[in-house]
Amino acid sequence: MESNTCSPQGDTPDWLARLTAAVDELDGRDLQGLTDAALAEQTLGLRRLVDRLEGQWLQHLAAVDARGAAGAEQGIQVGSTAAWLRHRLRLSAGAAASAVRTARSLFRGP
Repeated sequence: MESNTCSPQGDTPDWLARLTAAVDELDGRDLQGLTDAALAEQTLGLRRLVDRLEGQWLQHLAAVDARGAAGAEQGIQVGSTAAWLRHRLRLSAGAAASAVRTARSLFRGP
């Protein structure tokens, strides 16, 4: 299996496992030991990474939507991508619809 692919059984790809491990490492950090300058710089760096990660999420969401793959991780077909997000991520209806619209606009056209 390639490191950037996922098996039908839902195995976590290597890149996602590494990203999860990095976030887990952040959870255990003691911010009290940082200088003010280091804390401020790391805060800005984290925001930049969050924005980049959000872009990747939207690109994946657009692909799921285009393929009609919402629900595939559970072997079911869902009526809409927004409904899938509401159910699986417990997003509000407005937030789910907005995410799908944004993903489509950025990666599939209007």
